[in-house]
Amino acid sequence: MMKRMGSFARNERQTGLLMLVMALAGLLASNIPGASQIYRLVSDATTNLPLPHLDLSVSQWVQDGLLTLFFLVIGLDLRQEMASGFLKNPRNAATPIFGAIGGVIIPSLLFLAINLSSPSTSHGWTIPTATDIAFSVTVLSLASKHVQPAVRAFLLTLATVDDVIGILLIAVVYSHPSSAWALLALAICLSAWFLLIRMRRPFWPLLILVGVGAWYAMIVAGIHPTLSGVAIGLLTPALPIHQEDSPRAERYRRKLSPLSALIALPLFAFFAMGIPLSEISINTIASPVFLGVVIGLVVGKPLGIMIAVKLCGFAGLRVGNATRPMQLFGVSQLCGIGFTVSFLMSGLAFNEQSIVDTARFAVLVGSLIACLLGVLTLRIDERRRPGSSRDGRESGSVRQVR
Repeated sequence: MMKRMGSFARNERQTGLLMLVMALAGLLASNIPGASQIYRLVSDATTNLPLPHLDLSVSQWVQDGLLTLFFLVIGLDLRQEMASGFLKNPRNAATPIFGAIGGVIIPSLLFLAINLSSPSTSHGWTIPTATDIAFSVTVLSLASKHVQPAVRAFLLTLATVDDVIGILLIAVVYSHPSSAWALLALAICLSAWFLLIRMRRPFWPLLILVGVGAWYAMIVAGIHPTLSGVAIGLLTPALPIHQEDSPRAERYRRKLSPLSALIALPLFAFFAMGIPLSEISINTIASPVFLGVVIGLVVGKPLGIMIAVKLCGFAGLRVGNATRPMQLFGVSQLCGIGFTVSFLMSGLAFNEQSIVDTARFAVLVGSLIACLLGVLTLRIDERRRPGSSRDGRESGSVRQVR
């Protein structure tokens, strides 16, 4: 059973489609008469735990609790890449790194420009900066039968760096540390994890307790708790120790990826897409939040990435020797598929639920438009290059999508 789950989770097409199905299921369940009442009842049901700050609804538990597993996988992945992957040598990844930076700066500037007259909504400038790695790679594999290894590696690297930037934005923009005692407890928990995870035989019940303690300390401290997963992942050894055959960060990532891909992300998509479409109107579509997110994802993302890639080209940095500009542009358009992190940022940026729903609806629309434009560009590129099949040999060195 676990082997089948692992095999399914390693297939980016299947996991991407699963998340899409769950997102559509959430959208339908929140809008079908009868089902919408049940959906809201389950989503808004709260827990009465004896500890403070834990009076969360089911949807909040999924966003703040279960999604921590996704960020833990990201943290483990980043730790491994910094130790032995493409991030170990920044020069090899320079172009996608700068592309990711450009793909954050331009969308945020466009959002701020559109929301200039609306200071109350300008706080959502981070929403159109994210790239969903699972969806973008899934669409790339479906849209282009013969993807050059360099182009695929470019997308994987860019989306990974984009995750790093998103994590930093959540930590800086949406976290407000307020308790010195909680920060001290957090430091103790992370230090304990650093020491315990390096033991010859880690005692897992104690490690789980320390991890949960770090998560709870972040809530009390006013830091978004999903960041505890990133911190724990980055503190895990990424080189073999105690004569082990493989790094612990890599092994743990392989074990946790199925839980993240098959449980955490689909459930998050299901509850995040609970947008009442009956409340969507012309005013919603014309609102600065909607326009800022859609234009940021559809126009800002590819524009920022291509500008950065062009500037890197002037400096002698290339994506690949035979990379075609139109294929690269199509991949840049696919980076406008936001979904997971954009949905999360929508919930963090605004307190009013109607604005959150507007932002998430804009993420959905913008991601779909970016997806369609990216697919169209890639298909046109393939038709113009009938001999491109010779360029499409897959490279075994490209890592699997989490």
